[in-house]
Amino acid sequence: MKFFYIILLVCLFSCNQDKHIKRYSIPKLEEVSKNKNFSKNKIKKSFNWIVPDYWTEGKKSSMRLASYSIPYDGKVADVSITNFSGDGGGLLLNINRWRKQLGLEAISIEVLENNIEVKESNLGNYKYIKIININNKDTAFLCSIMQIENNTIFVKLNSTIEGVQLLENEFINFCSSFN
Repeated sequence: MKFFYIILLVCLFSCNQDKHIKRYSIPKLEEVSKNKNFSKNKIKKSFNWIVPDYWTEGKKSSMRLASYSIPYDGKVADVSITNFSGDGGGLLLNINRWRKQLGLEAISIEVLENNIEVKESNLGNYKYIKIININNKDTAFLCSIMQIENNTIFVKLNSTIEGVQLLENEFINFCSSFN
């Protein structure tokens, strides 16, 4: 009998006055092209990039437009490409979040402005920064931030300090290939 009352209570409290079926629809994001040398983001604005031949498709993630693995000296670096609307939280906030991931303290906008470089791509100028903690040789970042209309593209290479040094020019060439 106790069971009957529990079921009755659940039914009473789970019902509302609106007896109509509600239907919700969430638009599906278009997938990034699978073509290795010509990837596109069709969320807001189309763009593409050129992937070096020996890079392979990397870790998949719902946050990433694309991922690549780059072999070097018996190790593998990870490149992620993400796209966010607006400024993606802001340049300083993202740089300080990445610094924190490497065990570094936050920096001010003045310090950032003295350490960030401006590079060119066919999409226009983008910001580039190398983030290294000399006390942590296992992880370092190369980062580029591209503003395109109302979107921000973040490209980040995660590797060892050695990998960052070996792959820096290649990473810059990759980021400069965006158009």
